[in-house]
Amino acid sequence: MFDLFRSRNKDEVVSRLPVEWPHHVVILTHESFAKFIGMYPLSVVDFWAPWCGPCKTMFPRFRRLSRLYEGTVAFGRVNVKGEEKIAKQYNILGIPFFGFFRYGKKIGEVTGVKSVGDMKKFIDTYIARFER
Repeated sequence: MFDLFRSRNKDEVVSRLPVEWPHHVVILTHESFAKFIGMYPLSVVDFWAPWCGPCKTMFPRFRRLSRLYEGTVAFGRVNVKGEEKIAKQYNILGIPFFGFFRYGKKIGEVTGVKSVGDMKKFIDTYIARFER
């Protein structure tokens, strides 16, 4: 298992309280969004809307990813129809949109329908970046 708590200095490990990882994709609202993305060393948030066909295609894939990375990456969803303020804050112009966060800071994004394998490549890239 890798250590997402390692700082840029390879000899220094950042001390953090143990994290309670979710066992499912968490539905996020304006009340829970900031706390969710700030709590985890790596979280992926799916920005979607009920009328979006590609978003419906991605949801089962996103759930599968959450099971594959359980205990390592936190997965959440934001309905942009009900949470316009969050969508504006992150300048989301197209959905499905996946934001990657590290302790509350946005570190990356990807838009559109992707395979599970493609999403794994993105996630693994961010995991590898922090295990050095």
